[in-house]
Amino acid sequence: KRKAKKPCVPGTLENCDKKDKAFLEEIKDYDESKLKEERDKMEGEISALTTEHKETQDLFEKQKDEAMATMKKAEDLKTKLSKLQNRVGYKLLILKAKTEPKKEEL
Repeated sequence: KRKAKKPCVPGTLENCDKKDKAFLEEIKDYDESKLKEERDKMEGEISALTTEHKETQDLFEKQKDEAMATMKKAEDLKTKLSKLQNRVGYKLLILKAKTEPKKEEL
């Protein structure tokens, strides 16, 4: 397992890796409003994707529960069908044989 790294401290570059330093270089000329705009944009993207992920995960759980219930119902019906066929199947064959028109032999 990887340990979470400590956050980069922009003022001292403590705990900053190459990516952090490259981003700090990229935004060094941004004024306060541009920094806030970028932060808000990124937070919005993360928030939107987090919401979509949660909704999709919830939908999956609901569909999974429905699928499991459907599978159990199918298994129960298969068991009932098997029992019914064992109980009346031979009777049905006899009734069919007695009620079908007799074939005349040539």
